[in-house]
Amino acid sequence: MDKRLRSPGKARVDGETIDDRDADAYCNGIDRISNLPDEVLCHILSFLPTKYAVATSILSTKWKNLFPLIPNLRLHLDDSLILHPESVAETYLINFMNFVDRLLNVTLHDVPSIYAFCLICQKFDDGQEIANWVQAALRLNVNRMDLRIRRLRNSNFLFDSLFGCNIVSLNLLLLDFGDDAPECRFSLPNLKMLSVQYMKFNAVNVLLEGCPVLEYLVVSNCYCHPGEMFRICIPSLVALKLVNGVNCLEGGLELDAPKLEYFNYGGFLATRFLAKALKCLRIARLDLDENVSQYAYESDEQAAKLIKVCSNAEKLWLSENVVIMLHHCPHPLPRFRKLVALAITAMEPHGVELLPSLLYCAPNLKKLYLKAGFDVEQYEIFKASLDKSFSISLSQCSETCFLMEIQRKDEI
Repeated sequence: MDKRLRSPGKARVDGETIDDRDADAYCNGIDRISNLPDEVLCHILSFLPTKYAVATSILSTKWKNLFPLIPNLRLHLDDSLILHPESVAETYLINFMNFVDRLLNVTLHDVPSIYAFCLICQKFDDGQEIANWVQAALRLNVNRMDLRIRRLRNSNFLFDSLFGCNIVSLNLLLLDFGDDAPECRFSLPNLKMLSVQYMKFNAVNVLLEGCPVLEYLVVSNCYCHPGEMFRICIPSLVALKLVNGVNCLEGGLELDAPKLEYFNYGGFLATRFLAKALKCLRIARLDLDENVSQYAYESDEQAAKLIKVCSNAEKLWLSENVVIMLHHCPHPLPRFRKLVALAITAMEPHGVELLPSLLYCAPNLKKLYLKAGFDVEQYEIFKASLDKSFSISLSQCSETCFLMEIQRKDEI
């Protein structure tokens, strides 16, 4: 045999060179994976969806009890992951329920704690059964919980199951849970991080009242009835991301968070906006959708209130629609005494016209990032409109982004 085809003592398997002993094991079907240390196998299992990781227990006695040994166990239970695709929908949901029951109450019975519990229900909607699973996870001293439920019957059972629990992180996505919210109650004394999506304002208001030490909050696409107020009055809050869908347009927003440092507001402006100055604010990002209000000046007025609330920011990011609203608003811009960096995403004519006012209102502004719609010709026009107290240099960071560095004569 030509030596170029095979070197002595070597074999090729899937493009890799291995020695004869390993080649024999490969060809004879020897299970070398099971001979790995338990710690390595548990690490491998931690990357699999829970259903498939649990299913490895039938491989051999070696694998039977590995799953509960995974450190910092993260349970990810999704009723759309079907182990038996041939099952009819009703049978599958019963199998899913039995699987989760056995996992939480039998397989993990002696596990002292789990790190995270994620439950995704596209079709399963029994609120009482889901509440039982939540309580079982809480008995396992879960640290973080993520509940995403498309439809929920008897939601009061779920809300009651969370009352007084010690989790520090909670994500709630409840697309449809009837009209139980006004009667629900919450107490989450240790919760630090909360994310809520597609819930009613009144339910979120009640939820927030029960979170006395909350620090990080994300609210996305929640909705309200006409005239309802969404109240975020949390003394301990440090970071807030708020994304409003069109369903919030007929409601109002009240914001009182004296320790807030990071503020991200996206989507549509509420009809009413009440807020106290954010004195500790460091970074603010305002990314508003196009005005859909019947009266354009109303959105312009609300945008002016929003930018005033953010006037203590050190770094500010403005979308094109925010710039347009501020340009149309008759009120003068507030003073940005701490602002050192500003980014504007689109420099259409409104942005170019607003720039001088922004510079005069921000005495400590050092860097101005300008993205789409800005060119050198506009820069020369803008530079000529300033008085001689400014020294400005322009550089291009990328194909779509310019950096304008600003100095004042008293700083040179």
